[in-house]
Amino acid sequence: AEVKHLFEVLKTGVKIHYVEYGSGNQTVILCHGWPEFWFSWRHQIKALGDAGFRVIAPDQRGFGETTILNPVEAAAASSYSLQHVCADLVALLDALQLPTAVLIGHDWGGMVVWAMALFHADRVRAVASLNTPFFPPNPKLNPLAAMSANPDVFDYQLYFQEPGVAEAEFDRNVAYSLKCLIRASVPADRVKFSQRVSVRNVRERGGMLVGFPKDEDLSHSVMFSDDEFAQFVAAFRRSGFAGGVNWYRNLERNWRWGLQMAGRKILQPALMVSAEKDAVLPPKSTDHMEKWVPKLKRAHLPCGHWTQQEMPNEVNKILIDWLSTLPNRSSKL
Repeated sequence: AEVKHLFEVLKTGVKIHYVEYGSGNQTVILCHGWPEFWFSWRHQIKALGDAGFRVIAPDQRGFGETTILNPVEAAAASSYSLQHVCADLVALLDALQLPTAVLIGHDWGGMVVWAMALFHADRVRAVASLNTPFFPPNPKLNPLAAMSANPDVFDYQLYFQEPGVAEAEFDRNVAYSLKCLIRASVPADRVKFSQRVSVRNVRERGGMLVGFPKDEDLSHSVMFSDDEFAQFVAAFRRSGFAGGVNWYRNLERNWRWGLQMAGRKILQPALMVSAEKDAVLPPKSTDHMEKWVPKLKRAHLPCGHWTQQEMPNEVNKILIDWLSTLPNRSSKL
């Protein structure tokens, strides 16, 4: 069976593109992060489908072939808030007549699935996140203010705040940007920088890509075949980077929205897969989670940020083992 490419016009005003594979009675929705699209889950889609699950991997708003139909809305940074992204997923579940699904996210997709488990708890049977912890909303701590006061590993997110700047840097040469941004933690993917390069000093360097080797001296990550990398490049040439960067321009808006659920626990079965070498989302950032997610199970991998692409077989085993422990209720209407 082949992966099916499908489109659905949602009641949220989004024409969503998603891929579907497998026909099990439990549906699993895979939510990608930045700068990615459905294809980040290429190694999981077949594996989970062949293990007996119906797998759906959407391009989230701002990415891939998903489009916000109203051009004024598409251009507005506020259209890329977690509230809107979650509304798209609920609308997709409605369109597919799925009362519930298991949600699995990575990076920003992790933020999405934790928010779904809180705000739309009745639609989420179980929830798993790679790298991204559940951050309980804290009324006393505005994340943007906290980040501005002490940027540390979030300096790049402050660089992203200025409208038009980061997307211009990335859109200039899409292939080069993706070569720089997506690299594994293995020695073969290390690069020789012309200066100190870190997520901590992006504004000081004057750009996220400043200090990387020249385009002709840099190959794409070993995580990609040439064909896979070409698919990534084609996706971002088509969508541009503005929509994805706009997700970062909603930190305060997402926080204010999240405060409605301050103090609430996530009660669904849950899985946290931490990654040893993720500089921005280190394993220690998940330490508080048992208090907020009582049914939490854990797994840990010795990789960097791009977990499901760097260690696909290990991720597949972890996810399939966890999914098989879930109560086998039908997710069809």
